[in-house]
Amino acid sequence: ATRRDARDAMRDDATPDAVEFRGVDDLGRDVGTHEAFWAEVAKKRSHGADGSKPTFYAKGIEYWDGVAPDVDGVLGGFAHVSAPDARDNAKLLEDLRGRGRGGAKANGTKTTALDCGAGVGRVTSTFLIEKFDEVDLVEPCRHFLDAAAADALVRGDGRADGHRAKRFVAEPLESFVPERARYDVIWIQWCIGHLTDDDFVAFLRRCKDGLRENGVIVMKENNAASGFILDLEDSSITRSHEYLLHIINRTGMRCLEHRLQTGFPPELFAVRMYVIVP
Repeated sequence: ATRRDARDAMRDDATPDAVEFRGVDDLGRDVGTHEAFWAEVAKKRSHGADGSKPTFYAKGIEYWDGVAPDVDGVLGGFAHVSAPDARDNAKLLEDLRGRGRGGAKANGTKTTALDCGAGVGRVTSTFLIEKFDEVDLVEPCRHFLDAAAADALVRGDGRADGHRAKRFVAEPLESFVPERARYDVIWIQWCIGHLTDDDFVAFLRRCKDGLRENGVIVMKENNAASGFILDLEDSSITRSHEYLLHIINRTGMRCLEHRLQTGFPPELFAVRMYVIVP
């Protein structure tokens, strides 16, 4: 779901004091509370090699396997938002580095980032590879990852600064384990809606172990106006700002900062960047 039915009326300093989040699907039908929804998801299991996983996951992969491996495909026809997206990403990182976080490079060591749910490498090529010596990419859809690995801008071919993409990992986030203490920034953008709450929490906790000293997790996600919205087409949910803060709180980490994306078309969801630290 990329469009929103109503303006996000939540205050930017909202706190996650709600314990129940109600959801609707993208046809406006009630799907119950978040706990009831995920309980139903857990009952429906896929068959074959992924028989231990919810059908919710299999449907998501099936959808993305049918999407063209290019920027317009992964952005659902909104390729034009890529430039303002990269601009605000860079500004956030600049601000974090001004506070000594996210690979400030004070001691001259190489900086390393992880691009999670990397798709065709759009975030890497437009932002991360400009700011980090090395970038690793993890993506569950093989045809997206193959496109990323074949793209010279993603790989960093011929860059004067020597920045490069180093690892291309084909694995879903619900099972991926980042290398311990490798990353200055773990960047998670427009993909976490495909994880159940429990897998979401577990993944963030594993990301915590992958951080270097003064490293940060940055999660950039659409915000539903309230509760959550189930996308029936790509088998994902869009959580509200309060719901996302609730998840972060469950991890035992804290949200150092969150800020709204600027310059996006008004018909899209509000988008926030969340800086998460141990």
